[in-house]
Amino acid sequence: MARFLGSRCKKCRQLNFSVCGSERCALARRDTRPGMHPDSRRKESEFKKRLIEKQKLRFSYWVSERQFRNYVKDAFRKPGIPGETLLSLLERRLDNMVYRLGFVPTLLAARQLVVHGHVLVNGRKVDRPPYALKPGDVVSLKEKSKKMGLIEEGLARSPARPPLPYLKVDKENLKGTLTSIPERAHIPLEINEGLIIEHYTRYL
Repeated sequence: MARFLGSRCKKCRQLNFSVCGSERCALARRDTRPGMHPDSRRKESEFKKRLIEKQKLRFSYWVSERQFRNYVKDAFRKPGIPGETLLSLLERRLDNMVYRLGFVPTLLAARQLVVHGHVLVNGRKVDRPPYALKPGDVVSLKEKSKKMGLIEEGLARSPARPPLPYLKVDKENLKGTLTSIPERAHIPLEINEGLIIEHYTRYL
């Protein structure tokens, strides 16, 4: 997506959902929405509920509105349940896989790592964050990139993250393999994808 210049934690508070990936997220200190009257009791419309759910998923992967819409269209074209397919497509993005493998502390740090050419897929440099991994693809880091401070920070934080059944991680060699297509039950996101699909069914 275009570079986001706003406050990431403010976005977390707007959505009441952590999307920044930081251990010091403002949502942990103040769980109300930003603004002068954050505790407004105005009833949320059905449209707003669907829109917020869509924004939660979009900012969980930090993709632009255009990119997200294209993922939704792709999910509708593929066989299976569109909502689950959408999550699987987003989960298999290269920048997300680098983050899930625990090489970096946040998703945006993973994107920076990919764009700067530090990441290899099956031994070849790939610098496109949206690159879709396939089962069997091996993600690794360039040898000279393994001693970066960002990598050390990511490895220090990764033990706190639960292991994922669709990833095989070799932290000693900073290498990981996508072993299967991510299933909805295993993707660690508390999102109601049904509302998102309902939102786009009305507008696509």
